[in-house]
Amino acid sequence: MGAYSIVSQEECLYLVYNCRKMGLCWREAGGICMADEFALMRHLRAEVWEPALSERSFRTGAAPHRWFVHLVFLSHGRLTLEANDQLEVLDGPSLALVPPSHGRRLRLAAGSRAYVVGAAMDVMTQAIGDYPESPAIRRFISHASLLKGIDTGARHSLEQQFQALIAEVQAQSQPSQMAVSAHLQLLLLWAWRHNTPDEPAAVLSLGGGTLLQQFRQLVETEFRQHRPISYYAQQLGISMDRLHAICSRNLNRAPLELLHERLAQEARIRLERSDRSVRDISDGLGFKDPAHFSHFFKGKTGLSPARYRKAVRQTSAPSAARVNVEYHDWP
Repeated sequence: MGAYSIVSQEECLYLVYNCRKMGLCWREAGGICMADEFALMRHLRAEVWEPALSERSFRTGAAPHRWFVHLVFLSHGRLTLEANDQLEVLDGPSLALVPPSHGRRLRLAAGSRAYVVGAAMDVMTQAIGDYPESPAIRRFISHASLLKGIDTGARHSLEQQFQALIAEVQAQSQPSQMAVSAHLQLLLLWAWRHNTPDEPAAVLSLGGGTLLQQFRQLVETEFRQHRPISYYAQQLGISMDRLHAICSRNLNRAPLELLHERLAQEARIRLERSDRSVRDISDGLGFKDPAHFSHFFKGKTGLSPARYRKAVRQTSAPSAARVNVEYHDWP
């Protein structure tokens, strides 16, 4: 299996984002991206499941791919998707889009071939970009979609696209971020144009659960950028009042509070597990200066960053200092 990590330091994603805004290549800006202790695990998985004598399976909700969006192209054979005691059987050639989920299990029958690509939301966001189709594609990848009975011509085209992306990711040298985004963008556009979602688009406005998941995924991608809540509402295609109502009803918290809790949690993790200076951590989390970071962190935990780090190293359970809400409490 190939693995592609696009961050090397706490601030690398922020560097890439700003380089793109200025029209620069992140390599020219001095970024050599390799995994570090604060990277979001592997950001991309890409592999071919060749025909085998026995059945194989994996769960999309297993670490480190918990929050990945998966595209699975079944070239030939049979694939079974299990979720909440429900089964969906696909015969090749077929395509499945599987959003982030707790417990989807995919079982590939003996003798079958499948191409599996999974990407974290930061990789997906870059691939989707900012085009007229982008909001619709962002909504599209938030729920499961299946396309069965793909014709011969489309099958050949899809197989070539998956093979090209997998070859790029599995290359011995560092994969090109631009190439990965381009390949993934073509696959997402094709899937969006040809798939009919299992659930109608209207489900996005019912109950708020799906929109809440989308908000969570956007926060994971963007929380270092300190974007206003209006940005998240715009990306979701809803009003700020609606986003506030969804978060309040489901989690009893305002959107800004959830965003700040995610930022505080990341700060806490970095202070606990790193020897980097408070200034470095502040810069990596997008704060304008260490004083602003310290004021924010003390407001969330009751301690300054330096005192929190000292408390953590003096005891294994500084309960008074810990952030109340863990990110896995989100849907």
